[in-house]
Amino acid sequence: PLAEFDLRDLSYRVCGPTSHELQLPAAPGAGSGSGAGSGSAGTVALRFPEEREAQQWWTVLSSSLREARRGGTRGHGDVGT
Repeated sequence: PLAEFDLRDLSYRVCGPTSHELQLPAAPGAGSGSGAGSGSAGTVALRFPEEREAQQWWTVLSSSLREARRGGTRGHGDVGT
């Protein structure tokens, strides 16, 4: 994988009807030394062609985030199929 993050450490923000942002935490070992100084790995901007698609994405992701923060996640790397 390019990078792995604990779902509980992600932050998701709806910026508009078809525009969302996914805030990523600092990767392990990052955040010290030179850089932007925010300690964050960055922001992924998501642009959807339709508002309905954005709403569906938000529904899936928000329920996953709620479950993870509630302690419903299993070990690192488990997908839950």
